[in-house]
Amino acid sequence: MSDDDAAAAADRVRAALPVRAGRLLLRAVGTSDVAAVHAYRRHPEVAAYLGHPPLDLPGAAALVSGWLTEARVVAGGVEVEGRLVGDVRLTVRPCSAVAPARTREVEGWLGYAVHPEVQGRGLATEAVRAMVGLALGPGRLRRITTRVFAPAVASSRLLARLGFTHEGTERSAVLAPDGTWWDDEAWSLLREE
Repeated sequence: MSDDDAAAAADRVRAALPVRAGRLLLRAVGTSDVAAVHAYRRHPEVAAYLGHPPLDLPGAAALVSGWLTEARVVAGGVEVEGRLVGDVRLTVRPCSAVAPARTREVEGWLGYAVHPEVQGRGLATEAVRAMVGLALGPGRLRRITTRVFAPAVASSRLLARLGFTHEGTERSAVLAPDGTWWDDEAWSLLREE
């Protein structure tokens, strides 16, 4: 297992972009998208469950720069009618193995965010479905995982609709900005599912 295998899988996914998915185009995010990323990641209701506070413009620039400089990250922009309204990120990593077992298989972690103006319309589902298809298809990942803070019920529903399995919940695991403790849910999807 190596980071080279993970980077190669990410390259295969990136090479498959752009892809039309229902009402949207999933395409690579670029440096010219910083203002658009800022436009939705600045909203408290978007950032609430992303693990970062609402972003200012320099924060959005740093975030996009990080996506673009990490060889194992695929940042897909969710474009609707020519406007970037969200992102779906896939971070590819080598699968774990206990010695002496060895594998060159890779898996991915998934994250996503959409502008509050388009939430509730099924666009996030279409975008995540498209990225999952690329990850399991051209990317040849064997497993995709993600984590959801329990209050993000819409996100849990999205994952269940796409066939992800709720693997478990870490109870009272994350201190929220308001001082309460949130449960943290683990979700996964296997290639053969």
